[in-house]
Amino acid sequence: MTRDEAYKTLTKLIKNQNLIKHHLACEAVMKVLYRKFAPPVTQNQQDEEKWGIVGLLHDADYELTRNHPEKHTLILEEKIGSKLPAEVMYAIKSHNFASNKVLPKSAMDWSIYCADELTGLIIAATLVNPDKKLASVTTDFVINRFNEPSFARGANRDQILACEDKLKIPIRDFIELSLKAMQLISNELSL
Repeated sequence: MTRDEAYKTLTKLIKNQNLIKHHLACEAVMKVLYRKFAPPVTQNQQDEEKWGIVGLLHDADYELTRNHPEKHTLILEEKIGSKLPAEVMYAIKSHNFASNKVLPKSAMDWSIYCADELTGLIIAATLVNPDKKLASVTTDFVINRFNEPSFARGANRDQILACEDKLKIPIRDFIELSLKAMQLISNELSL
């Protein structure tokens, strides 16, 4: 499945524009994480696109499964799993391992697990920033919001913090990397 095909699939399954923006944010972060983990001599467009597609499609069945979290990602697998490389579908499923018991194993799996929650926190931080623009948001601003338990309560801090243990990326660096990735697509995110 190409990136264009993945985007068409996403927009067929997801109608909420804010959810589509969430997927775009995760795609951007996943591509940056691919470049971080793959040695420069082995990096290629095809593998970067795979990581991006994980971000782009990870919650594509959300509107179908919102009342049945145990089926989240499994419905997506039924619908499009045969069109995706096995490692891509596995990474998508593993980001919901708390419900479906598909445990993350690879850097790609753990990356989507951590990035999923952080992109939501960054968007929430942007929306409380005076100008509501990603360009104005700093890493320190996001860290301060991260450290406020009452801010964006739905963003699971433990899931984000897994970046330190599972990806060996300090939380500050993970936030900075993710924020920069999202700032690169701020027009697409309307932020």
